[in-house]
Amino acid sequence: MIRDNQIGVSFDMLFGKYLRGATEIILCDPFIRHPHQFRNLLEFVTTVVRCKEADTELTFYLVTNNTSDYIEDSRKSLTELAESVLASSINFQFEFNAALHDRSITLNNGWKIVLGRGLDIYQKTNGRYDIAEFISEKRLCRACEITYLKIM
Repeated sequence: MIRDNQIGVSFDMLFGKYLRGATEIILCDPFIRHPHQFRNLLEFVTTVVRCKEADTELTFYLVTNNTSDYIEDSRKSLTELAESVLASSINFQFEFNAALHDRSITLNNGWKIVLGRGLDIYQKTNGRYDIAEFISEKRLCRACEITYLKIM
């Protein structure tokens, strides 16, 4: 459980050991449309890059939802992200699913992580020059639960 206003939390800490050995990741998060949500996604993908073995191909599949107001910008941003991780041997794919509600990470190494808030666990920082913008462990968290399930 993550407490409201807790600090010292990073995606590396929360997910790193579960990502190791995975070659397929399915992230279901219906709320990837605003800049801070894309930033959280990029931070999670950065954790994936750090945790995967350099010579291993990995498929990352994002299932999200969107509205007509954001879908074109989201498609552009996700395509740009997909292109940027190719050099790290990550095949990033995405789809929009209007029926999506639940939030989870499913890994082909036998783990499923149920995300109470999706990747949106951090509160807004105090501006673009706040050190918390660059060091996630300095950011205040929102209360939520994350459940780790061994499914193998």
